[in-house]
Amino acid sequence: MKRSIFFIISLFWITSLFSQIIVNESDMPVAGDTLRVSITNVVPAGFAKTAMDTAWNFALLQALTQRVDTFVGAGSTPALYQFFFVLQGGANLASPRSALPIPGLPVSQGFTFFKNSATSYSDLGSAYTIQGLPLPAKYDVPDKQYQFPMTPGLAWSSNSTFAITLPGMGSYSTQRNRSNIVDGWGALTTPYGTFQTMRVKSTLAIHDSIYLDSVGTGFSVNRNVTEYKWLAKGKGIPVLEISEEQNLVTATYRDIYRMPAQALSVSLGPDTAVLQGTVLTLHASVSGGTPPFQVVWSTMDTGSALTVTVQDITTYSVFVMDALQNFGTGRKVVSIKYPPGIEEYPAAQLNCYPNPTTGRVHFTLPGNNTTAAMQVFTPQGKVACSRTIVPASGEQSVDLSGLPDGMYFLRITTTGYSLSVKINIIK
Repeated sequence: MKRSIFFIISLFWITSLFSQIIVNESDMPVAGDTLRVSITNVVPAGFAKTAMDTAWNFALLQALTQRVDTFVGAGSTPALYQFFFVLQGGANLASPRSALPIPGLPVSQGFTFFKNSATSYSDLGSAYTIQGLPLPAKYDVPDKQYQFPMTPGLAWSSNSTFAITLPGMGSYSTQRNRSNIVDGWGALTTPYGTFQTMRVKSTLAIHDSIYLDSVGTGFSVNRNVTEYKWLAKGKGIPVLEISEEQNLVTATYRDIYRMPAQALSVSLGPDTAVLQGTVLTLHASVSGGTPPFQVVWSTMDTGSALTVTVQDITTYSVFVMDALQNFGTGRKVVSIKYPPGIEEYPAAQLNCYPNPTTGRVHFTLPGNNTTAAMQVFTPQGKVACSRTIVPASGEQSVDLSGLPDGMYFLRITTTGYSLSVKINIIK
């Protein structure tokens, strides 16, 4: 009799452990949630396998970094955001965001907005404030992440697009096509514990476009991502989410505090000045983050180093994303310096005309000097021609038609002053 009672209790315990759950709106995040997750790109093989009434074991996952996902009521966000997302979209939840994937843009008051209802949980888009300008980026159609009640075999899809323009800076747009299916259920074990779960497989086709006014060009990226999410009762966010994009696999799972977050930062070093025509190599120095890194320069080049020929003052910027999709930016201003003795004065001081010229230029020398030395330099500091001017006052002219087309510096030196002016010869 005792054995029978023990068998019945054991059977009940096993049945309870592996019983199928139903996920609904009460299992999603709520305002006030602060949910810690661990992240790693060391994920055991076989994560895509599934079945009904099965067991997944990810107990050996080890965190590379951590973050805390925070949720607030949509009504606590800035009023302009509420107009687009609460009044027009029905949002009732928001999560702070700190960055937009456009290099070098300082973002404040960033939020992603969600709508949680009895039938679905959807991402409505995001809003940011950039240099004091509020910019809502609302999907034309909500990105439906979950449909309720969630049961095995349930399938749904959504096609969502938004675009924003940043005056004087650039534009960013994204389009995502999401297909979802509940493809399994059972017990999941992670370093955080064992949970009875429902698994959702999502296939995303994403098209991102970025245009930068500073370089007058843009680029687009097509991405194909597969997401596997294990959802448990009352946990708010997935207890485990595995994202697969080409050869990059990332696992994000609910966890306790284990380590400080390793912030990703990027530096190009201090601003510098070089002679015009100098060949310069810039290096993106990355600290923190999780390799491998994806690097994109403002010139649309890729790789950790960029080699340029400096012709004018230029600001170079770089965008770096790590394996966990954290990103950072860096910038460097490269100016032009002139050879010793050459300083660029405003042309009005020398009254030089015409400029540009086909060869002959006229200029007026101030003061009352008997003689002056005139020299014409290339940007590299080489003397292209020279002559003595007598007398060194009043209007003068010089014929430079024998020089090749290009930019030069004309310098007049007397006992009382030394003036230079930039001249462009175009024939």
